[in-house]
Amino acid sequence: MGCNLSQQHDYHSDRPSQPRSSKTSHESSNKIKSYDLSNLAVITIIFNPVKFKSRYEHYQNFAAHMNQSGVQLITVECIFESTTRFGLPPQTFEVTRADNRYHVQLVAPSVQRLPPQFEYVAWIDADIEFDSLDWPYLTIAELQRYPIVQLFELSFFLGPMGKKEILRRDYSFVYSIRNKKPIDPRRYNEWYPHPGYAWAMRRSAFNSIR
Repeated sequence: MGCNLSQQHDYHSDRPSQPRSSKTSHESSNKIKSYDLSNLAVITIIFNPVKFKSRYEHYQNFAAHMNQSGVQLITVECIFESTTRFGLPPQTFEVTRADNRYHVQLVAPSVQRLPPQFEYVAWIDADIEFDSLDWPYLTIAELQRYPIVQLFELSFFLGPMGKKEILRRDYSFVYSIRNKKPIDPRRYNEWYPHPGYAWAMRRSAFNSIR
């Protein structure tokens, strides 16, 4: 699955952009658009121990982008003692247990609480913007072939001026493997295979590894 990501840099905030299909035929496009987006749940985690207000501003933009994309967004916030509540949407649930304080640890309990109708689940950083709105269809299409996919090939780390200021370009971890690029921490200054931002799995595959 091809994808471009743009990422906002603003007091440690991140933001990527979206996948592009390698299939360009009208027939393929119609088939992709036939997938039912109600089967896909998107989980995003709000993890903000330093309480940057910009994180919540980026989240609001992200939530609007998910709404435009036509997907069901599930927002989970890790709450710290004495933190200020920022009025996240009604479907949000809060995780307060000390053993769930890390961002990645919040994904599994979130999937467990999803209604059974969701066949596919994506977890995406809360400051991502895909470069087109057909990324959910492309995601489901790729999940017909693979049990897990990373939702981009190229990401742009943006500065305070947004898309006018690209601070860094990173290729995805999966793209790096497929194209035999170096996966070596000692060479990250020349090639950084980004391991995160946006992933999706068949729910059955996710449940099988819990």
